[in-house]
Amino acid sequence: MSLKTLSAVALTAVAALALSGCSGGTAAPAPGESFDPDSSAEITFAWWGNDDRAARFEQAIAAFNEEYPNITVVRNFNAWGDYWTARNTEAAGHSLPDAVMIDAGYLGEYASKNLLADLNPYRGGVLPLDGVSDAVLGAGTVQDKLLSVPLGTNAYSLMYNKDILDELGVPYPTDTMTWEEMDDFILQVNKAGGATEPRIYGSEDYTGGFVGFIYAMMQRGNEVFDADGKAAFTEQDVVDYLETGKKLRDAGDFYPVERSVALAPKGGFLAGESAVWFNWSTTVLQGMTDAGTENIGMVQPPLDAGEKTHVLAPHPSMMLSVAANSKQPQAAAALVNFLATSPKVAEIFGTSLGTPPTEAGQAAIDRQPADTVNLDYIASIQDELTASYPILPAGYGTIEAKWGELHEQMRYGEIDEKQFAQSLFSEMSMVLG
Repeated sequence: MSLKTLSAVALTAVAALALSGCSGGTAAPAPGESFDPDSSAEITFAWWGNDDRAARFEQAIAAFNEEYPNITVVRNFNAWGDYWTARNTEAAGHSLPDAVMIDAGYLGEYASKNLLADLNPYRGGVLPLDGVSDAVLGAGTVQDKLLSVPLGTNAYSLMYNKDILDELGVPYPTDTMTWEEMDDFILQVNKAGGATEPRIYGSEDYTGGFVGFIYAMMQRGNEVFDADGKAAFTEQDVVDYLETGKKLRDAGDFYPVERSVALAPKGGFLAGESAVWFNWSTTVLQGMTDAGTENIGMVQPPLDAGEKTHVLAPHPSMMLSVAANSKQPQAAAALVNFLATSPKVAEIFGTSLGTPPTEAGQAAIDRQPADTVNLDYIASIQDELTASYPILPAGYGTIEAKWGELHEQMRYGEIDEKQFAQSLFSEMSMVLG
């Protein structure tokens, strides 16, 4: 999804307000200083979600007020679509909430419009972010400005249904598999599952999502988008990636596209009809719920032949920013720090906001089965979480959706890999300018 184009005049006003840091003759506190406990502040905080998330935030803010009793937090939340409609309107009027939840797909656009405050100046005071790694913070850093702090993270993974593989007598996938070995695994599952009802397949087409392409580019040390939000990859990069699955695709060895379309948005893994699922680690709860088993394993995605080390990135599940127009940036930054790093908050939310970005937060969780699988996976790949997730440009949601649309056409045989790449770049030329 992408935001509507904002008025250049309004955006200039936002930037000017952020730089002035004052209203009604009262200067904003100097960055880096601690919030004066004898002073008071009222800040607004907005997030998207449901009533359950709102109830958890009520608990989290109550815990925050034990530490900062003189900061009043005015809360507001909406469902996803209504949330961004409201933020659009506020952005145009340079009146965003002081603390605002941001999705990774919107960060690039909000950054380009100067709507978010640089939080680096507060790192020496109310925003130390103790225990949050540079790789995690890199996902919220645009042109050296820390504009957003992840409340939770996850990582790209290969999930597998142990019940299916045990029943078929097929060994589990490993964290050292190559893509060629992955293809062999899929064929082995297909052969063993050919007599079952319904028939069991090894996998959906693993080139079906743009996220998988991002992983492949990062694994090869390539940029995905440049600092201006333009594609840093080529049509040939897209073709080369799609052709990694061509042999199985042409032979009909992936989970059938007709069945995928019929089951949408579930897919084969969630229906209990395919053995593996490439997705973010925190979606393991959905996997367990829909597939009807807690017996789910998780390893890193395969490597190209000759590669020895995975290049993985902590992917921000949701992020918190301070608005450039905030009149109380220190108080808002204090709230961001508390929500991102307090073990009390992690205990309240579990992994529902993603994996807590600190070890102390992860240790505070009362683990349920899905939490255990997710957190054990994250712990096992710490040495391979060496990159920051790329900043996604304005219009990223449109590009991601176009990839899915074109991939379905390709699987039906309506277009080939080169036509896929050409159509994708045609779409990006309009979306990214």
